[in-house]
Amino acid sequence: MQKLLPTSLYSWSFAEPSKTYTGREIFQYMNGAGEVYLAYGFRRLLVQRYACPEQEEILVEVFDMGFPRNAYGALTNLSGYGTPVEIGQGGEYKGGLLAFWKGRYFVCVIIDRENEEAKKGVYQMAAMISETIKEEGALPQILRFLPEGQYVPETLKYFYRNEILNIHFFVADRNLFHLSDKTDAVLVRMKDTKSYLLLIQYSEADESTAAFGDFTTRYMPESRGSGIIQTENMKWTACRRHRDMLAVVFDAPTRADAETILDTVQRRLR
Repeated sequence: MQKLLPTSLYSWSFAEPSKTYTGREIFQYMNGAGEVYLAYGFRRLLVQRYACPEQEEILVEVFDMGFPRNAYGALTNLSGYGTPVEIGQGGEYKGGLLAFWKGRYFVCVIIDRENEEAKKGVYQMAAMISETIKEEGALPQILRFLPEGQYVPETLKYFYRNEILNIHFFVADRNLFHLSDKTDAVLVRMKDTKSYLLLIQYSEADESTAAFGDFTTRYMPESRGSGIIQTENMKWTACRRHRDMLAVVFDAPTRADAETILDTVQRRLR
């Protein structure tokens, strides 16, 4: 991983030897956020600091996430708040942080306080690292089932563990959807209704059937297996299964809104 990093950039050079963390050693570097990366299959982290006289220090974090889908997921967990940049895959910049994914890597280039020279250094550093990473990763196939143009792209979160779902929309402490390393899931916010759409793909149809049963029985027992209910906030939650897929709508303003979203998704699944 050290070969991915430049030894210097303009007047910036190594401030100290790089540090590497593997597996649960990530908690030696970060506290709560470490759980997020582990939920995305984190393997290794390389940390390098670059110093420049009378200028901001540049911090580089390169996460080896094992597989492209993990790197993409780690980016979506963090992104959606900044300006897109054409660096790496899905590059985004906000407030001194430039993040991107490429292949199995998730990369952050950071300064504490912005100024034009330091910001330029962040962009150039990120671009150099991206050029060094030769592999590129394919986007998860589940994304093609999202209703085009109907959701807010910046809200998209890709994951496959219940811990990540609950960060962005809390459902239950228990893993009602049977999320695991063998599933794919994506959560988005819809434009018109402001509701949430959750799609989950399982490795087999039997698994989606079991998850549908567990979710409807425990989350909406009053629905009696119908998969649709009005919740305490007077909004609607609806769930529908199609072969190896589950589609769930949370917080729809009306029953018709929830059913319309599910109808749209089901047409894309055929």
